[in-house]
Amino acid sequence: MSNENKNIRIKKEEQLKVIGMHCATCSITVKKAISKVNGVEDAEVNLATGDAKIIANNLNLKEIVKSIRSSGYDVATQLVVAKLNINPEEISGLKNYLESLDGVIEVKIFPNGIIKVEYNPLSTSSSVIIEKIKERGYIINLIEKETKVEEIEKKEFRNMLTKLIVGIIFSSITLLLEFRGITLLALISSFPVYFYSGYNYHKGALRAIKNKTGNMDVLVSLSSSIAFFYSIYAVFSHIQPIIDVTVLLITFVLVGKTLESYFKYKLSLLVKSNIKNKVRKIINNEEKVVDVSEVNVGDVIILKSGDQVPIDGIIDEGTVEVNESVITGEPLPVKKTKGEPIISGSIIVSGYAKVYVTRSGERSYISQVINAIRDAQSIKLPIQNLVDRVSLFFVPIVLIISIVSFLIWHFVIGINLFKSLLFAIAVLASACPCALGLATPMAIVATINKAAKKGIIIRNGENFNNLKKINTMVFDLTGTLTEGKISVKSYKEYKDNAIKLAASVESLSNHPIAKAISNLNNEKVKVDEFEEFVGEGVYGKVGENIIIIGKKDFVKQNCNNSINEEGDIYVCINGEIAAIINIEDKPKSEVFELLNKLRKNNIKVIIATGKERVDYFKDIDNIEIYTGLKPEDKVEIIRKLKSSGNYVAFVGDGINDSQALAEADVGIALNSGNDIAKMAGDIIINDINSITELFNISVKLERKIKQNLAWAFGYNSILIPISAGLLYPILYLQPEFAALAMSMSSVIISVWSYI
Repeated sequence: MSNENKNIRIKKEEQLKVIGMHCATCSITVKKAISKVNGVEDAEVNLATGDAKIIANNLNLKEIVKSIRSSGYDVATQLVVAKLNINPEEISGLKNYLESLDGVIEVKIFPNGIIKVEYNPLSTSSSVIIEKIKERGYIINLIEKETKVEEIEKKEFRNMLTKLIVGIIFSSITLLLEFRGITLLALISSFPVYFYSGYNYHKGALRAIKNKTGNMDVLVSLSSSIAFFYSIYAVFSHIQPIIDVTVLLITFVLVGKTLESYFKYKLSLLVKSNIKNKVRKIINNEEKVVDVSEVNVGDVIILKSGDQVPIDGIIDEGTVEVNESVITGEPLPVKKTKGEPIISGSIIVSGYAKVYVTRSGERSYISQVINAIRDAQSIKLPIQNLVDRVSLFFVPIVLIISIVSFLIWHFVIGINLFKSLLFAIAVLASACPCALGLATPMAIVATINKAAKKGIIIRNGENFNNLKKINTMVFDLTGTLTEGKISVKSYKEYKDNAIKLAASVESLSNHPIAKAISNLNNEKVKVDEFEEFVGEGVYGKVGENIIIIGKKDFVKQNCNNSINEEGDIYVCINGEIAAIINIEDKPKSEVFELLNKLRKNNIKVIIATGKERVDYFKDIDNIEIYTGLKPEDKVEIIRKLKSSGNYVAFVGDGINDSQALAEADVGIALNSGNDIAKMAGDIIINDINSITELFNISVKLERKIKQNLAWAFGYNSILIPISAGLLYPILYLQPEFAALAMSMSSVIISVWSYI
């Protein structure tokens, strides 16, 4: 085949359905987003159909979809969610295999065996993906709803426990019969242990061999099978069998694996919503108890003391005290009255309220947080690449050591076949690739859940690694570094009723500055027309009066006379300056300490704000301040910083910050902020103080992973030589106890990850 033909074959074509395009500019933006991905040779975007046709060399569908979404649009994809019986050391291989398939966008496999495959329905289907997984030898159980994950984990733990109980009962019988010399009955009584309790290991071993990989199942199955079939030979040849090794080896491995399964089950309980199934709903002015799935946006529900809030909503009537610790990490209850928001997952401590539903089901905040936490647990840090490479050769090396130890003891040293086999089996039983596979993911899972308990929601787990690289932090000002309680400091009125008209127009906006201006006058007049310009100001029409309120540059473009006097907000009526308003928003008490800590850690601090003036921070050394910015200006600052080689985090809380949060290497959104900002952020925090804790969490995670890996490597490095008889007869590990030690290694790592 010619080189030209080879080049043609590696080119791939993909078609995606893009969501959200409504004009020619949209299609151009999407095309640019696709074209900037490495390997893309050509892209055609059809606005009418919403289709994007891509031709690429070494197509990276995941990066293309990510680029489209970063540009502000979405891609129509579908999801397969299932449960697999998979060992940690197999995860990387299966993930890479599935992501190499046509149409597969991203694969996430969690430590508990839950798998999520996002795919392009125009290129492949769930049935194709499921079939490909089955071809690799895995049993797959589809999950219709993620709320069933906990039940699956519980079922798996119970199955493991059942196998362990069978193993304990028949192992005891086997040992008793073998001790009394009734070897044939002892052999028969070992069958349930070998074939039932050990079934998963034998099946996993066959799957691994079929896929040309090595895992823990291979080692457990091989070691127990050698002991089992040797014992059959020994019983009928009237020589000493090792039936006890067979049953105890499998049973002791199950002890560790059952404990590990229990920890995974408890972990799934940490991230489930626990939202109640029934709720009191107002139907035709009557209170009726219905399933929470029947609650929709616009309904009104009743909440009383002790209730857990199943939806997001606004209090329509009544007063309650709410424990929001599941969201904020703050245990003290908060008083909520009419007009105030109430968040799903929180608990009514006291009181009674009617709540207007704004979001329910999977769209509720707590559901999105839970899904974000679960997704973050599947990330793969760079250090895992080293573990994957080691795991690839681990089992073959252990097999070689086992064979060599047998050959040396039997043919070189001259020990009998029985004893030599024990050394070989002990090597196989003691090696623990599972500990290596669990070291990183268990630490990540534990850390993400600990952070969630403190009110820090890590939506994108890859940012653990990114946080270490941050050398520049860009902060929004209002509501982020300041209290967000804007008030009018002073104003000058050049035309009669200017403030009254301005207050009337601003009363139609929810912006904090608008609310402060609105409060200047309680006598509002009717506003006939209103339009808000994000990050600039507002326009309104009252009778014959055209009113424009906003920043200096915005107002200046629409005002006839020049603006000489400095102020924060300008009011223009019928083309003439009518008033100048000065506002203030005091910094949060903890902000200055935070900024000093960041600068001491050599992190450059930048404040980017839409305000024209920033008085509180202007005298602090080594802080850059950019004022009068539009939302796109903040994005441009971040892009310039990144192009200069900086690793940038952006911290914000408003809808104006959504683009900047998405553009930054790490986007940190304040929990008190707008929902859109939260969803754009990679990390959600409760308050500005959490930034210090966030960096501490990142450092602790890295330390915990290194400790786990040191244990896993050290454990195997010490245990395998001892099992091979290096210190015999001073120190020797029998195969069954080697298996127990091996299985407990994973348990130790699981426990240590949570300490």
